Amino acid sequence: MSLAPWVVAADAAALLDFLADVLGAQETGRAPGPDGLIGHAETVVGGTTVVVVDALPGWAPQPALMRVDVQDVDAVLARAEAAGATTVTPRTSLPFGDDVARFTDPWGNLWWVHEHVQDVDFDTLLARMEDPATAETMGHFELSLDAEMRRRAGS
Repeated sequence: MSLAPWVVAADAAALLDFLADVLGAQETGRAPGPDGLIGHAETVVGGTTVVVVDALPGWAPQPALMRVDVQDVDAVLARAEAAGATTVTPRTSLPFGDDVARFTDPWGNLWWVHEHVQDVDFDTLLARMEDPATAETMGHFELSLDAEMRRRAGS
């Protein structure tokens, strides 16, 4: 069993280029419709197939919220920003051993990029969660997501 998220985008071809340039996505197929719009395309991001289609006239684009594990959060974030993305959450070291950043791409997709930097056993994680500095970090991390989601809702 596998899961393949779908993204309905204005200018799916440009989104596919963005995914290749920023995340190293490998496109596996593209089916344009008679109108020239992409009726179905598949690209593999971090081992997961993402389906990308163009929004037809009268359709609202439907962005997604996605997580991808990467080797270098800073490099991915720099490529994303250079390609028009906006950082939502700067690189943050989280108590479970990953450094994480978030960005929104020009199509409204919200990406979590995770870089595993340390194996953390359960006891260490529990101890870290009791540290006031960790609570402060987690608070800032969650506030950045809350601000983005409220921005999207217009509140």
